[in-house]
Amino acid sequence: MKKTLVIVVAVLLILALAGYVVSPFLYVSSLKGAFLAGDSNKLANLVDFPALRESLKEQVATILTQQTKESSGSNQSPFAALSAFVGPAFLNQAVDMYCTPEAIAGLVKKNNQAKSNTQSFIKIPGPSDLDWSKLKNFSFTGPTSFRIGTNHITLFARLEGPGWKVYRMEVSPDFLEDTANGG
Repeated sequence: MKKTLVIVVAVLLILALAGYVVSPFLYVSSLKGAFLAGDSNKLANLVDFPALRESLKEQVATILTQQTKESSGSNQSPFAALSAFVGPAFLNQAVDMYCTPEAIAGLVKKNNQAKSNTQSFIKIPGPSDLDWSKLKNFSFTGPTSFRIGTNHITLFARLEGPGWKVYRMEVSPDFLEDTANGG
C-alpha cells in the first residue's frame, strides 16, 4: 500500500513538473493565435498591458537617449534639439495609445485586410516575425517567470493567478529600425 502511494505521488509530481515546463510553450501558442486573430479579449487576458507599456517606454527612452548622444557630437539643428525634447512625450503617448488590446487587435485586423498593399506607419509583426520555429532563446528566469524569443522579439512572462502573462517585450534594434523606415 505504501509503495503504491509513493509511486502514485512520484508520477503525479513528474506530470506536474512536465506540465509546468511545457506550459510556457502552450501559452505562447495561445498568445500568437490571439494576436494573429486580432482577438482583443484574449489579448487582454494574456498580457499585462500596463507593465508592457512601461517596458516599451523604457526602450524608447533608451533609444532616444542614444540617438541624442550620437547626434550631440555633430552640429545639431534646432529641429533636432526640439525633436529630442518633444520626442519622448510624443512616443510615450503613442505607446499609451497603440499598446492596448483593442488598438493591437484593430491594427492587426486592418493589416490583414490591406495585406501589405500600402505602407503602414507602424509595422505589425506578421507570422514570419512570430515564427517560433526560429526560436532563439527560452529560459525560466525564476520559478514563476520565463523569457522566450526569436531574432526580433523576446517576450518576458510571469505567472499571474491561473496562467502566464507577458509583462515585458524587448524588440531588436534591427526590427525597430525596419519599423521606423517603413519596412
